[in-house]
Amino acid sequence: MATRTADSAPSAPCSERFFASHRWPVALILVCVGVSVLAFGPRLLDYLSAGHWGQAATKATEFAPRALNAHALFAMALLPLFLVQPVLGSMLIRPGVSASAARAHRWHGWFLTLAAGLLSLLGFYIAYAFAIHSDSVTSIIFMFLVALLVILFFAQAVREARRRRIEGHLDALVFAMIFLSLPASGRLIEAAMRALGVENTRSRDLVSLGLGYHVELVDLTILMVSAVPILLWGVYAIPRQILPMHPAKLWIATAFFGLPFLAVTAQSVVR
Repeated sequence: MATRTADSAPSAPCSERFFASHRWPVALILVCVGVSVLAFGPRLLDYLSAGHWGQAATKATEFAPRALNAHALFAMALLPLFLVQPVLGSMLIRPGVSASAARAHRWHGWFLTLAAGLLSLLGFYIAYAFAIHSDSVTSIIFMFLVALLVILFFAQAVREARRRRIEGHLDALVFAMIFLSLPASGRLIEAAMRALGVENTRSRDLVSLGLGYHVELVDLTILMVSAVPILLWGVYAIPRQILPMHPAKLWIATAFFGLPFLAVTAQSVVR
């Protein structure tokens, strides 16, 4: 009886090989970095030319101006480094990689992890300064959760890398980068809303949903931003066929979306 050898076995389709390889998580990480560049690049140029954030300023600027400046400028300085790290990681997949390349990837990864942690701690402080001056509960919890999840999943990525579980390392990195780029995703969503005629996307003004239901505009904005992690994780995990392997990440993304969804639902019912 004839047997099929590895050489005679049919090769997987190119798309399947792409999603199963390291190229797909690296591509999505680069997309997350690109979203941040697209959202904050023009604002950085505006800041450098005018000396202040101008239209990019948020309400938190009034409560923690120095922390917000440090947070924004530090984040923009890190973006090029987040572009370098996936390239270094891709080099390690190839045979015959040098020890210096592996060492550069490891130490550069440690630096980015600590930098992202510091960035999140600044985010915690900004959220705290905003919280003691604001009664927008949904906004406050949203800001705290973004900072917390960035720290947790970068820590998981480090743990997976130290255990030589590269697939888990990549999956954790993708989830961490999704949340790290969430403020930028929010900015792009707000820009789209302004293009449709919504001037102040963070106002407490009521918006009619029809049938007599009204919600605060800021909660409606946060609801749309909170849907991004579910969308991006699905785009990443479904073609990679790893949703059953990472049910916790799906539940976390769902719970993150559930917060503003409950707020909007509660407002609709009460009003």
